[in-house]
Amino acid sequence: MAKSTNSKQTLSVEYSGFGGIDTRNYHKGGIQDALNLRILSDGSLQKRRGYRCIQKVAANIRAIWSGVIGGVFSCYYLVGNNVYKLNLQEESSSLVGILSPSTSKVQFFYYRDALYLTDNTRIYKIQSDGISAVAGYVPLLGKNWGTGHPGEINEPLNLLHRRARITYKIEEGHSAYLPTLYPVQYIEALYKNGVLLATTDYSFDNRFNTINISNLADGDELVALLTFTRVNEEEKDALLSNTSAYVFGGINNSRLLMWGGEVENTIFISTHVSEASLAESKKYFPNSDHFYFCADNHFTVGDGRYSVKAVTRHFDRLLILTEGDTWMADSSSCDQEKVPIMNVNSRVGCCSEDAVISIGNDPVSVGEKAIFRWTSDTDELNDCNAYSISDEISALLPTEFFSNAKVFADRYRGEVWFAQANGDGTAWIYNTAKKAWTRFNNIRTSAFFDANGEVGFINDDKICVFDDGYYSDCENTDGTDEMFITASLKSGIIDFASAKEKRLKYFSCLANLNGSRLNANITTDRGESVNIQLGSKGEHAAYSSRIHSHRHSFLSFTLSMPGSGRQTLQSLKLEAK
Repeated sequence: MAKSTNSKQTLSVEYSGFGGIDTRNYHKGGIQDALNLRILSDGSLQKRRGYRCIQKVAANIRAIWSGVIGGVFSCYYLVGNNVYKLNLQEESSSLVGILSPSTSKVQFFYYRDALYLTDNTRIYKIQSDGISAVAGYVPLLGKNWGTGHPGEINEPLNLLHRRARITYKIEEGHSAYLPTLYPVQYIEALYKNGVLLATTDYSFDNRFNTINISNLADGDELVALLTFTRVNEEEKDALLSNTSAYVFGGINNSRLLMWGGEVENTIFISTHVSEASLAESKKYFPNSDHFYFCADNHFTVGDGRYSVKAVTRHFDRLLILTEGDTWMADSSSCDQEKVPIMNVNSRVGCCSEDAVISIGNDPVSVGEKAIFRWTSDTDELNDCNAYSISDEISALLPTEFFSNAKVFADRYRGEVWFAQANGDGTAWIYNTAKKAWTRFNNIRTSAFFDANGEVGFINDDKICVFDDGYYSDCENTDGTDEMFITASLKSGIIDFASAKEKRLKYFSCLANLNGSRLNANITTDRGESVNIQLGSKGEHAAYSSRIHSHRHSFLSFTLSMPGSGRQTLQSLKLEAK
């Protein structure tokens, strides 16, 4: 922010610690634009790093994911229906597997033990040696049922398939009718006291839904593995149509939430499967996994007017953001089949799909006309717990940005990046410590990702990564067609806090031009233009240029940092008399 100082002889304005873009302070000398500049911890402005293309593939990249799996940093992406694993160190890719044909939105997500992908028709497990459609957990429908009539349902059926287990305990030995509750398509296996029975040892009665068996003794224990006739197919299709996923809870109570499918205002939520229960299921169905969705275990958010756009964590709470409002569920909902939610903001929602990220424990979401940060006061459940952090740049954000925003947190540098998917290439950078904005250009992207500590992004058929060693942008893998980065800083009106006319006398700054230069253009209200060129003369050098201008009432300036260097501007001062 500009600081004005007046004395009898000298009027001055000094920028020592730049506050980033603030279009609201145009008439107070505020910074109107800071292009390709990062705000450092001491408030200095430094030209951004360049990026380079590390992979160019055959078609547009549909999705990308990176993170730690089994203690190893991994990265996967999808091109067409092919899943690839990216080796960031070697900058090479290997084919992992091929999905069934699909053109819908897709999303990678990590759940409990592995990486998965949902594509509107299936859920796939992604491993370095191949991919497979998830089988789902096989529930224990009945536990220690007797003969004749079904007992209580122990675990409801899984929407993902039609399999189930039932155990029976025989009190009196005789011929028996073992109830299955639902019509059975076929009996996969029947065990008595751990021994697999021959199919000739039993039969199934379709009229009464019972397994008929004889030669039972007191205390016999049986396990039936069953495939039921088709049920809940429409609900299964609605579940698998979802293309967004979020995991809530820890390893001992985690649940998967899925949305974004054919029922846009509805969230499907999984039932937690313990490791002990999964192990029992795997004894009979080795390909069983943690995915368990019970029939009717979904809920409509709010009054159903708005489609769900994003889900995230806020401390131990779950925030659910629709197009028009926001809802909350606390951590106790992890232990409940029906999630109780309450409205916490009836005016602020999220307009872009999955456009939410966290700064510490504070979620940041892209609303209808602003970017909001949610406060850290967990007792505050009212309309005041979200505030705009984008007022300084709201005049510069296009309308299309809010419905097409992509968000990424560079936690290593304390920045949050926002970009309009397939927009004009502008990325808006929010410095979380300074609470200030700058912007980068030439960042055309449909998604960002963590490139093991560096910022990565995809641009159509290219994977690009920022690099400290690069002073230009390079979209070719062979290093050709480099584009040098030009940074610039533009001020609002500076009147030196004086209504009287004055003459500009000095321009001075502290900077490290890193072998390059800095150009300044100062324009007065009388139309006079003053140009200054500063050449590099060492690290953290002081520069001063004497200026003889005509009288003026106010002025503005534009600084330009072209060339191959990475210039840093620590402070700037203008003096007039």
